[in-house]
Amino acid sequence: MSSTIKIDRRALLHAMVRGGLALSLLPGCAEAAWSAVAAGVQAPRRVFSASESSLIAIIADAILPRSDTPGATDVGVPAWIDAVVGGYFSATQRANFLAGLTAIEDFALSRPGARLAVLQGGPLSAVIADLDAACGAKDPTPAQRGYAQLKELVIVGYFTSKPVQMDILKVVIVPGRFDPDVPIAPPGAA
Repeated sequence: MSSTIKIDRRALLHAMVRGGLALSLLPGCAEAAWSAVAAGVQAPRRVFSASESSLIAIIADAILPRSDTPGATDVGVPAWIDAVVGGYFSATQRANFLAGLTAIEDFALSRPGARLAVLQGGPLSAVIADLDAACGAKDPTPAQRGYAQLKELVIVGYFTSKPVQMDILKVVIVPGRFDPDVPIAPPGAA
């Protein structure tokens, strides 16, 4: 007996756009956001408050922690997310994203009774695991939607970052060598 899975393409694309994953499908968007971070251009478009930036960093490092490879904050994912939300999200998407961050914080307060910024170890892992377990739920809560969107951005940002591309994934952007000054005439001909 074979089972088939029906995928509604419109629903899939809508979910990807909501989550930010569509940026990875648009040529150059992730790279442009990384270029803005590298150039310091995201400062005028800064979207997040200090507490929101801290929340994003905590969750990013919980999703992709430092091990023998750099973690999400080590490669600058929170700044990249700030550039993406500031430069590529509409005002409505930005407001929904910020509401999702607030919902995540409220969720953490309802579980162990503390802000994510003060949680460490087991209690932090429990909150993240509860949010992560609900990803893909049919009717997600605002905290679950906010976490799913943030998680997608963290993953896309991490794997499109230059340190991960070059040092971990060993992506060769231009294979071989480029010599722009190669003589056209055969050797010895003058």
